[in-house]
Amino acid sequence: MKPQICLGTAQFGLSYGITNNGGKVPPDEVSALLSQAASSGIKLIDTAQAYGDAEEVLGRSFSVGQGFRLITKLPAQSQASFSKDSVANWEEAFHGSCRRLGVDQLDGFLLHSPEDLRKPGSEYLQKWLISLRDRGLVSRLGVSIYAKEDLANVDSNLLDLVQLPLSIYDQRLLVDGTIELLQELGCAIHVRSVYLQGLLISPTEAWPAWISDQARQHHRNFEQLAFGRSCSLLELALGFVRALEGLEAVVIGLCSRAELNDLVQAWEGPLSLAKGEGHSWASPDTSILDPRYWPR
Repeated sequence: MKPQICLGTAQFGLSYGITNNGGKVPPDEVSALLSQAASSGIKLIDTAQAYGDAEEVLGRSFSVGQGFRLITKLPAQSQASFSKDSVANWEEAFHGSCRRLGVDQLDGFLLHSPEDLRKPGSEYLQKWLISLRDRGLVSRLGVSIYAKEDLANVDSNLLDLVQLPLSIYDQRLLVDGTIELLQELGCAIHVRSVYLQGLLISPTEAWPAWISDQARQHHRNFEQLAFGRSCSLLELALGFVRALEGLEAVVIGLCSRAELNDLVQAWEGPLSLAKGEGHSWASPDTSILDPRYWPR
């Protein structure tokens, strides 16, 4: 069974994405997007306290009866260690998210930085997180990761849900066994960066100058594949993750209803890649795969 679409919302609170030339999505467009997403059968929404005012924008934009399941994230913690006094701050942050979103309970609550679970006093953080689930305030706990190492020493009791990067160009967590390991643990997997912030679905000529000739040639070959199949780069990018087994959802950020229309049409259309064919398209240049290290 193919994964669900989860609506990503970083663009609702920030000018996010290397190919996003329009800045933050206007509030009226957010409301229209949510209405259209609900009508299209999308039920999952991913947000975070670190996404500017995205939670507040969402809370003002929901309509009665849309029935979205909400996932948000606790930001990376600035302190070097934790104590029992930290719990009050986390509790305030959690309930602040709920107030902004206009809900009493969340489907998922993730740590934006699993590194926090390796700090002195992390047992207080873990105990508090588990208490959220025990109190019925969240259905699932989890972490957002970039690499396999981010899961080191993370208790499996916190791994109901993991969000991670995956695309036809970035298959590192598929190749190194991370996704298989999480599946064996019974963890729900949500993949993000399916478009590499839009690079993957943009023509090579529109790419920033810092990207290497090797990566550019790889993308030109990918464009030729799309041309030869009479399909779009979007259809190829989505086709890769659609065909993978064991994923619960694919997190995709949108800036307009037109983008949502294109997404739904491609998502429901025929697969443009044969089973397993996408595995040969991993990028030979890994420097383009992690947006944290892109030039600003």
